[in-house]
Amino acid sequence: MVKNEIKINSEEVEVFDKKQIALAIRNSTFQDDLKCSLLENGILDKCQGCSLRYICDGIDEVVDSYVEETTEVINNFSFE
Repeated sequence: MVKNEIKINSEEVEVFDKKQIALAIRNSTFQDDLKCSLLENGILDKCQGCSLRYICDGIDEVVDSYVEETTEVINNFSFE
């Protein structure tokens, strides 16, 4: 059975499921979106100085790369 959880049960350490993380990133390129809960909840008012900024910027790059690699232009139209 496939679970829709980001953590995998482990008694020794916390284990995060790369598949679930990858699916969340991929799904954000369709009808979903990626947002920062620190900004959304008013904990931070900007990303500058946040220790997670490097990771967030990397996620944005992964999203852009995924869209670029998986999007193919089939035809161009010109309305003249």
